[in-house]
Amino acid sequence: MNLPSQYPPPRRDGLIFQIGLSLILLAAGSYCMFQATIARIGGPFLIYLVLALLFFAPVPVLLYRAYSLIGATYVLERDGLRLHWGLRSEDIPLPEIEWVRLASDLPSLYVSQGRSRPKTIPLPLVHWPGALNGTRNVEGLGPIEFIASSQRGLILVATPRRIYAISPAQPDEFLKAFNRITELGSLSPLASRSVYPTFLLTRVWTDVLARVLLAADFFLALALLFWVILVIPTRPAISLGFTPGGLPGESGPVERLLLLPVLDGLAFLASFLAGLYFYRRPDQKLIAYFVWAGNLLAAVLLLAGVFFITLS
Repeated sequence: MNLPSQYPPPRRDGLIFQIGLSLILLAAGSYCMFQATIARIGGPFLIYLVLALLFFAPVPVLLYRAYSLIGATYVLERDGLRLHWGLRSEDIPLPEIEWVRLASDLPSLYVSQGRSRPKTIPLPLVHWPGALNGTRNVEGLGPIEFIASSQRGLILVATPRRIYAISPAQPDEFLKAFNRITELGSLSPLASRSVYPTFLLTRVWTDVLARVLLAADFFLALALLFWVILVIPTRPAISLGFTPGGLPGESGPVERLLLLPVLDGLAFLASFLAGLYFYRRPDQKLIAYFVWAGNLLAAVLLLAGVFFITLS
């Protein structure tokens, strides 16, 4: 038996769903944003703008879930079990594992112990193919944390604190390997460790440079929004483009300036998430700083753009 052994979750269906839906939402949001730039001011402009934001909003979540699924794995060692899922990881020492069962076998287990329990285990309130993540409290079982991609072949790992629901692509092989490990016993149990995505946010917030860059990005985005709101009532029309000769293009409704803070807000969100991706590794912190500083520069340029637009 080769240890440690890795048991990844099934990925294909989840990646197809999440990446495919992300592309559809990005296309729909881009179309609505384009229509907002050419729509007449009033109802159509606001409708396209709101629709664009609604289409864009779920994309970061879907892409993060897809990224988590790509790198997700369950590592079975003689000294315990390691669960990796995106920014979430859990190390469980072997002595802390009380039992491991297929979720489909759970009813017979609890009937034999004389306990009453629901017929089925409730899934997380928000879930979709490839993203079975969240915690549910189940009567008779306590909290169950789902770190899985599929309900099919779901395995429950019980510990004194909670039960973990995982979905290795080969559940029978996983159970056989775990049974062999329990027969061998643990020589040096793993140190118990729990890492949540919020831990990364805490690390970022305690980093002075990261906090300054992100705070500056945020307040510049607010400044751009407030400035545009103040400018709109004072101008009948504005020009957002230039002719081939470098002169201001044809003037249009001044309300289209609202597109600038919207674009800046989307850029801020994208840079924030991209920076977190690099920040999680100590050797790539510098890249995260450059990403956040780049968005800061973009916000300054947009503010300068609004200044020169108001002068024209």
